Amino acid sequence: MKIDLTQIDAEPRDFTVELVLVPERVDADRVASQLTVRLEGEVRPVGASTYSVFGRWTAEGPLRCVRCLEPVPWRVEEQFEIEYRLAPGAPLVDDLVLEDEDLDVVFLEDGELDLEELAAEQALLALPMRIVCDTDCAGLCPRCGANRNIDGACRCQPEVDPRWAALADFGGGRTS
Repeated sequence: MKIDLTQIDAEPRDFTVELVLVPERVDADRVASQLTVRLEGEVRPVGASTYSVFGRWTAEGPLRCVRCLEPVPWRVEEQFEIEYRLAPGAPLVDDLVLEDEDLDVVFLEDGELDLEELAAEQALLALPMRIVCDTDCAGLCPRCGANRNIDGACRCQPEVDPRWAALADFGGGRTS
């Protein structure tokens, strides 16, 4: 859904939208399957070609455990406030000179606010860097790829570090 900012006069415009974002739209490495995002907010003109967009958003869906890759339920609810400016005839991104006050502003070339883009950006910013299904997650076997959290899934023999192999000759008995 898109909102044409050029059609907003002095009155603010409310919006409510629920979107489904596929993992590739956000982060396919961290997101296990689709995320459901709900945006509620308001677009308000604050000056010549400048608009303030603020509201609340929620997202929920499964993320991937970084150790075993199993899905982990995730839900987030946050507020947002973003300033957008229309940039008619805006120069190419490489040629655009930003001042300090412009660093918290999003420039729009076509005058339309894409709510799906807003939802994807907010979800990406809120994703945890690393999520684990359990603090004791054993992860995947580096040899066979089996989930070591499932009993009997991995039957690989533990590798012996060659630096310690010489100590194996001493046997298990200890005399004092």
